[in-house]
Amino acid sequence: LSRKPEVTWYGWDGDHLTTVQTDSTRIQTVYEPGSFTPLIRIETDNGEREKTQRRSLAEKLQQEGSEDGHGVVFPAELVRLLDRLEGEIRADRVSSESRAWLAQCGLTVEQLEKQVEPEYTPARKVHLYHCDHRGLPLALISEDGNTAWSGEYDEWGNLLNE
Repeated sequence: LSRKPEVTWYGWDGDHLTTVQTDSTRIQTVYEPGSFTPLIRIETDNGEREKTQRRSLAEKLQQEGSEDGHGVVFPAELVRLLDRLEGEIRADRVSSESRAWLAQCGLTVEQLEKQVEPEYTPARKVHLYHCDHRGLPLALISEDGNTAWSGEYDEWGNLLNE
């Protein structure tokens, strides 16, 4: 019994199964509002998801902000201001209020832009569900238009074949 057991996590939103996650993959399903009809299936490798982890601007400056390498602790108000500034930098819409605050600190937007860690968008496989009038999935269509899966049902909704 040296084999590692496989663990599967299930995420629910009410009666909707929205997430199935194993050690290697996360599959998320988006449903039509107010129904059980699936619309979109998104599959992401966990290795890709881990690449999305990043430090906020405030976290980075706190960790790298001391000469002895032990970091510093910013007051909550400063963290809030830095979080807002980071959002403005990412949106490429830095307000005049933020520019004035940076000037008081002897900094420029360009200096802080270099400190903002880039956002990583993980590679995902996205499939669209093609459903019948009962909401039963008939096919999964990939981004390139190919059928990745198809099924056929009897009049009671029992799967006849895939």
